[in-house]
Amino acid sequence: MKKMIVSTLIILCGCATENNESNRLNEPELNKLTSISKNKALQTLSPLSQSILNIENAETSNQEKNNEIKKIEFMAEDDPDAMIYLAALYEEGELVTKSETKARSLYKKAANKDHLLARYYYALMLIDGRGGNTNYTEAESHLLINVKNQHDPSSYSLGYLYFIQEKYQNVINTLSKNDNTNNEYSNYLLAISYLELNKNTPQAIRLLQQSAQKNHPYSHLVLGDIYRRGLYDIEVDKEKSFKHLNIAAKDNNPKALFDLATLSMENLELIENDLNIAISQLKSADKNGYPAASFELAKLYDKGSLIEQDFNKAIYWYKRSASQGNNRAMYNLASIYINGDGVDVSIEKAEYWLIKSAKNGNNRAKELLKENK
Repeated sequence: MKKMIVSTLIILCGCATENNESNRLNEPELNKLTSISKNKALQTLSPLSQSILNIENAETSNQEKNNEIKKIEFMAEDDPDAMIYLAALYEEGELVTKSETKARSLYKKAANKDHLLARYYYALMLIDGRGGNTNYTEAESHLLINVKNQHDPSSYSLGYLYFIQEKYQNVINTLSKNDNTNNEYSNYLLAISYLELNKNTPQAIRLLQQSAQKNHPYSHLVLGDIYRRGLYDIEVDKEKSFKHLNIAAKDNNPKALFDLATLSMENLELIENDLNIAISQLKSADKNGYPAASFELAKLYDKGSLIEQDFNKAIYWYKRSASQGNNRAMYNLASIYINGDGVDVSIEKAEYWLIKSAKNGNNRAKELLKENK
């Protein structure tokens, strides 16, 4: 269950009954009470709060939880707090059959009743397309209302919405208004937006460094690229690049693994000349869905400059890369079969791969086919 929803709703529902701060009881406080005083305390809470606490209580039986959920379903006819809690149940699918469609409908219904949290969660589903189609325009309208009400998570989500639409100036306008210096996610979006527009690049680098200090993997990934290539007036520093990419690759980020491997192959001293480390990273990048990794492995075995030449392995990795639509891998396969590199010459196979390469947009393949008509 979304803990923020649970705790917030208990407070909101408690306030609906009694606006006294002392009556805003949470579960840890209730657990400290005797059974008699606990029953009295529960009675001061709204029916929705009582049902939520019973559902969240590990000692409540499944049958009792189902009974409480039925009560909440009845309350959700009119009560937006009940709607949002029930929506969260459907979204997570632990206590009821998962249904993002039902969750989205309930969030929308509560949002239309001016419920701040419902607007937020409904907007997230609109952005991701969960439970229905994506709708950036409607998501933006809901988030803008929440931002006016100083809801910080909505500010970040609005910035993210603009970011994925490449509206970088809007990202800057949204995220630079608030003090987001303690939020590594907002800092990252803001930094990349500055860099995309080539604005305030020193501040962008500082924001990335701040986020990296908080272990934000994508900030490490970008800094790794910046130090590797000497971008934005930063001096090239392969060791710093290696350090940042190593951290970014810890969670098997495929691009980080690929960048780390290629950096290491260019600077073998970084991995103490152990090329197997880079090969393992490329295989992991390929396994995690980075198409360029299989092509890099194929070239490694094809050229044989850093490792013993092995055309069988080269063909294997070229074919794997070709299966992912890489027209250069298709072209190189055609070259291998026409030249007989480690295999019998096969005009038929060479032509097959050349045609596929051309169909997938390789201009050199198109020219060769045109020349040989």
